[in-house]
Amino acid sequence: MAQVNASLLKPIGVFSGLAGIIVLPMLLPGYILTLDMVFTPKLRMPTQVSSSYLFHGLLHVLNIILPSQIIEKVVLFGIIVMSGIGMYILLKYLQSDIAHTEYDTWGCYFAGVLFAVNPYTYSRFMAGQYAVLLGYATLPFFFRTSCSFFALPTMRRALHMVKWAIIISIVSIHTIGLAAIVAITQCIAVLWKNGLKRTPQVVSIIKLGTAGLIVCLLASSYWLIPLLHSSNTQGRAITSFSHTDQQAFATVGKGAIERIGNVLELRGFWAEDRGLYLLPQNLLPGWQFIMLCIWALACLGAYSLWKHGQRTTVYVLAAISVITITLAATSLISWLSSYFSLLKGYREPDKYVGLLAMCYAICAGAGLVVLFNWLQKRQSQALFTSSLLLVLLLPVIYTPPMFWGFAGQLRSRQYPADWYAVNTFLNSKHDDEKVLFLPWHLYMSFDFAGRIIANPAQDFFDKPTLTSNELEFKDASPTAPDSLKTEITHSTLPGAERKTHLGKQLRNLQIGYVLLAKEYDYQKYHYLDRQVDLSPIRETPHLKLYEVTAQ
Repeated sequence: MAQVNASLLKPIGVFSGLAGIIVLPMLLPGYILTLDMVFTPKLRMPTQVSSSYLFHGLLHVLNIILPSQIIEKVVLFGIIVMSGIGMYILLKYLQSDIAHTEYDTWGCYFAGVLFAVNPYTYSRFMAGQYAVLLGYATLPFFFRTSCSFFALPTMRRALHMVKWAIIISIVSIHTIGLAAIVAITQCIAVLWKNGLKRTPQVVSIIKLGTAGLIVCLLASSYWLIPLLHSSNTQGRAITSFSHTDQQAFATVGKGAIERIGNVLELRGFWAEDRGLYLLPQNLLPGWQFIMLCIWALACLGAYSLWKHGQRTTVYVLAAISVITITLAATSLISWLSSYFSLLKGYREPDKYVGLLAMCYAICAGAGLVVLFNWLQKRQSQALFTSSLLLVLLLPVIYTPPMFWGFAGQLRSRQYPADWYAVNTFLNSKHDDEKVLFLPWHLYMSFDFAGRIIANPAQDFFDKPTLTSNELEFKDASPTAPDSLKTEITHSTLPGAERKTHLGKQLRNLQIGYVLLAKEYDYQKYHYLDRQVDLSPIRETPHLKLYEVTAQ
């Protein structure tokens, strides 16, 4: 074990360096605020048991000893390092039966960089989907253990596979579906290779695989049972999702051909056509040529794996790629959700593209080894060195805005000082009254964030604070259904500008305070000053606090 760990010291250093080049400008004091990533000073314990309960519980415990802004940056740094190391280890394993050359390690490094830096991961970082990225980063570790298990099924290997499956389910419920595709595809490939006969290998796979599945289900029962019974927020959300939600978050593209093209380029994320961030393909002339180079390397690597006896692996990677393209670029998942309601949770099919990125990284890394061996035999040292540097720079050129703080798009931000002051003031009010936070939007632009983010007020303020749960995006359903927020959205606030006793309605909802942030469209809430049962009690440069005086 010590030898294995020592062998990873250099890769850890390399991928830590890569992570540093990406996040170093973001390490100044403050928070990285972007769309769904809105860390607040206090990381609170989850109030409901869900698949991510343990993950967010761990963040809460860490927050007791570490500031949340440090935890956030460690998570972002760790995602890049884990992605690179996981792919490095995976390709090392897949090439272990192939005759070694001096460029094997170069291929593993290349695969790790490509897996960590590509349009798929870039868009997820810009959207702040750090949990999805953590799940993505664990996929190579799962694939490595599943390859080992299906090659030689033993209890020890089955437990390793179960361990990574459980870890994935804790950090990202969506990624467990991707891991399932990997495992099922490998299982079918092995069964097919054995001619569907009950060989000792097949029997062991079935027995140990079934036992492993049972262990996963039992270990996940604390959140899986509430999910299946729709007794937690996740379960209620999935039940409420409809075909409209599938259309709202469908892969970008005017038709099937364009969507398939976007998926093949590891693009198509629903936010790409919203103007929220820079797009790699718009920054570099001839960007598609870089994509062609990566495809060529991937094809060369697949051929090399096939030639060296890794035919089952090639079959699995090809099948995973076809499944990914089909699920991400068509309405198949929407149709399947009509029969398997849990699949409604995959209303954003572009998440499957992470599997295609994994296949590209594996094959392109293997292809780079073949290319370097060929170039060394046929070129002068100077030409070889130039070619080597050019090829190694492909991931950088492929996704240039991901480097140096995402091309300056993301940097550390501070919450305004008066947010802290108002929070302290509210805490001095020794009551359990709820706070209604306005403007009533889930996502909106905050000046201190410098971009559109999810409303952080619910997590920032200590008193129970109500913020909108409406996505306001193509009629999509709320991700976190809440009957009280629905009543505020559809009954309390509509027509409020014509009311003079809004406080009475709020009191009936056990709301004791209204906190108006002077952000975005706050001017339309001028009617608050006309209410006879709302009294302004504190005003700061960024906030205005009202107390409900209605009895």
